Amino acid sequence: MTEPRIEHHRPVEYRLADHRLQRDGFTVAPAADGRRIEVTGSCPGCGGHTTVVWEYGIPSGHKGFLGRSKARSIDRPVGARTVYCDCGHVHANRPAEAWDQGCGAYWQVELP
Repeated sequence: MTEPRIEHHRPVEYRLADHRLQRDGFTVAPAADGRRIEVTGSCPGCGGHTTVVWEYGIPSGHKGFLGRSKARSIDRPVGARTVYCDCGHVHANRPAEAWDQGCGAYWQVELP
């Protein structure tokens, strides 16, 4: 049985803010299918729950007139990657052109 997630969201105003490399507080888990990595944790800006998924693997597709199969390997991402707050909460002063669904905070996590 999965324990319920406790939300510690703070209603901060929207602001682009770099919270640098976060070494603790995030779970980095490859998916069982071997094609995704999921990063889950709490935003250092507003405390809201955030999940980001990176997909990788071998894409399928066709190329050419006769539909010859063309596939190339995409390596699993490693090293520091940027994560944006995607808590889904409404934050005051969020600009209409903002593409994220969070408070504007961003940071890096280390992918193993």
